[in-house]
Amino acid sequence: MRDLIRLTRPLNLLIVALTMVVMRYGVIGGLCKREFLRDFLPSSWTFNGVTYSPEFGFQLSTVLFILLIISTVLLMAGGNVINDYFDTRIDRVNKPTDVLVGRTVKRRVAMAGHWVLSGLGVLIGVIVAFASHQGWLALIPVFAAGALWFYSTNLKQSLFLGNGLVATLSALVVLQIGLYDVRMLEFAFAAIPSFDLRVLWWWIIGYTVFAFISTLLRELQKDMADVRGDAAAGCRTVPIAWGMQASRRLVAFWAILIIVAVGLLADRVFTEIASRAYLYVLVIAPILASCILTWNARTRDQHNRAGNVMKLAMVFAVAFGAVYPWLIA
Repeated sequence: MRDLIRLTRPLNLLIVALTMVVMRYGVIGGLCKREFLRDFLPSSWTFNGVTYSPEFGFQLSTVLFILLIISTVLLMAGGNVINDYFDTRIDRVNKPTDVLVGRTVKRRVAMAGHWVLSGLGVLIGVIVAFASHQGWLALIPVFAAGALWFYSTNLKQSLFLGNGLVATLSALVVLQIGLYDVRMLEFAFAAIPSFDLRVLWWWIIGYTVFAFISTLLRELQKDMADVRGDAAAGCRTVPIAWGMQASRRLVAFWAILIIVAVGLLADRVFTEIASRAYLYVLVIAPILASCILTWNARTRDQHNRAGNVMKLAMVFAVAFGAVYPWLIA
């Protein structure tokens, strides 16, 4: 059981859950408490003869939000298990001492674990979508489950498509918070013509784009670290198809793109000294360091070290959404 749990990669799942919590309570909750979103809201108003007075804040209940986190975590866990199930041959080359499927975890147990985790994830996700009166959002868990299976069985060996799909799923983790909480808030206050939540959407979209690009970069770093095993399995990743030098240039491109974007935000939007210091020291500096480490890396351990620094930068970037209200207090 312990090794089956290890297959789910609990630390990554914890990061996913904390990301969702930060997006809801740090970004959306923090901004909803800011006066510029409250100033124009009356305590109640009448529309078509009906008096409204909804509370300005989260419209998705805490129970449904917790279920949304559980659904997302279960889907990611199922995806991690099935990925290791099909990556056994690759992992025997890249990390032979860490292979669990077929050794300490029977293959049929791993497959059953995937179906149970993914099935529960889809079921809970569908329940949350319909319970929040946004049934179309049930497409997200269904898409995620299918995409993770298709990635492990087919797209992982395809140039760009596999990395793009993983990046899309990472971006959806952030975007779905806006699709639930912000949209429900818009619906609740739709009767007020002046009601405008664009500031919330800019934050959600900004984090969604960051999640997409940073995950592309991180996946490319992983492909560079795993190039030997991927080549033995016949995969067509960027390092195999284009070479390691081209991969280093692509990592540098994505890193520079993120650094410039975060730098512009620090210069134009987050102008407080504390916010700028946070972004430059805890986000931009680690991304730059990761890029330099990748450029100089020649062994798998060195590539993994560069990837870990990038993951740290991603964690600090997410945490900014939680600490920002304190930085401007």
